[in-house]
Amino acid sequence: MRTVLDNIGIATLYGLLSWGTAAFLSAYGIFPSPLWPSASLSLAAAVLGGRRLWGGIFAGSFCSNLLLFHASVPLAAGVSVSNVIAPALGAWLIRRTTHTALPFFQIRHVFHFVAFGVLLHGFLSATGGVALSLLAGSMVPADAAESWWRWALSDAGGTFLFGPAMILWWSDQSERFSPAKRREGFALVIATLGFALGVFMGFQDPAHSLSGLPYLLFAPLMWFTVRFPVRDAAALLSTVGLIAIVGTIAQRGAFHLAYAAYPLLGAGLLVVALGISVLTVGALVSERRAAEARLRDINEHLERRVAERTSELHRRATEDGLTGLANRAYFLERGESLLQEARRMSRPLSALVIDVDGLKTINDTFGHHAGDHAIIRVSAACRASLRDDDLIGRLGGDEFAVLAPNVDSAGNAALIERIKLKLDDYPDTDIRVQASIGGATWMGTDADLNALLDRADAAMYKNKRRRSGWGVTPDSAQFASRKS
Repeated sequence: MRTVLDNIGIATLYGLLSWGTAAFLSAYGIFPSPLWPSASLSLAAAVLGGRRLWGGIFAGSFCSNLLLFHASVPLAAGVSVSNVIAPALGAWLIRRTTHTALPFFQIRHVFHFVAFGVLLHGFLSATGGVALSLLAGSMVPADAAESWWRWALSDAGGTFLFGPAMILWWSDQSERFSPAKRREGFALVIATLGFALGVFMGFQDPAHSLSGLPYLLFAPLMWFTVRFPVRDAAALLSTVGLIAIVGTIAQRGAFHLAYAAYPLLGAGLLVVALGISVLTVGALVSERRAAEARLRDINEHLERRVAERTSELHRRATEDGLTGLANRAYFLERGESLLQEARRMSRPLSALVIDVDGLKTINDTFGHHAGDHAIIRVSAACRASLRDDDLIGRLGGDEFAVLAPNVDSAGNAALIERIKLKLDDYPDTDIRVQASIGGATWMGTDADLNALLDRADAAMYKNKRRRSGWGVTPDSAQFASRKS
């Protein structure tokens, strides 16, 4: 159902464009048209819809040839087939060579669009239409060459003027802008269209010296193309081109001169020059934006890699590889800072020294993996008992140390009990891990961190000497200890 409705829409729009063009130009006695906008619709439908919309192109062309050009049914059908083949082949070649349906964001893609979508399209349409007209007897051979040129230029011009805008707007290549940029774009559009209306429709006197005035349109159009998407620039170009063509046909504006034999040719050449400039500059800007985006992605990737590598280097330099706690060097470095802060603020600082009991026995009895497991268990019990501001580190193979800011002697003792309770919360079928813990609190008497840790270490060894009964019981194969 969607395909049927789309084809009806294409056929209807094709017919309306053809009728509007014919009605306007017939009033000035220059029909058949020097510019055929319906050709751009055919190409846009072929590029974006493919063979799904060929029926709509054929139906629109058939009705236009039958009603506007008064062609016979066989001739109208034949020309309409030609009008489907030309844009279809052009669209296929565009996709084949650019691998995109939007060939306006790279210079070489723009070249392919002009070559296949504009020039080849016009060539095939004119060749097919003139050949069929000659066969049907509706055209004499003497008129074939001129008719072919007019037909080719009409289709190519219409495609070039309106095709990019149609394709880009139908593909919904929209962007969001800041309020300031929207105001800038609105001002540029109003200024450009106002100037175009004044230049091409503002006066009718053929005796003037303003024929060079239209070329000032390059400035605002290039400005707009650099600052805004190709889609919007193509739409502005189409509007300016339409104003130029309509004004010149109506015998108004800068190209309407008493001594000018072909004013419409001058307007057409200006539109072609503007169109090539807009599409070329738009492609260059799009390529630059794409390159900048790729460069940003590369930089972000490198920054992430550097950050990850830096984090990994920092982790290796400051963390113990087995437990993830601070290593000895980092613990002592941070510990000095905590001690200096405690001295400066006259606040207590508690230190704990923790030693895994019987680690050698565990290693000898159960293997080093069991010893590692015991170390990890003690570190987890300590970490679970501490606050975020507390510092814990592994000083050696089986020795840990803790610094707890703003913790006095009573808090020190409570912290030791919490760690012991946490150790008992880890039952194991093979190994029961225990640790000896000693604590000391700095109250302004210790000369440095080592002195504070020495007191905590002495307390730990005192507690260890009070413990007894270490060993592996043959019956239960459990490593056990008695609490002091």
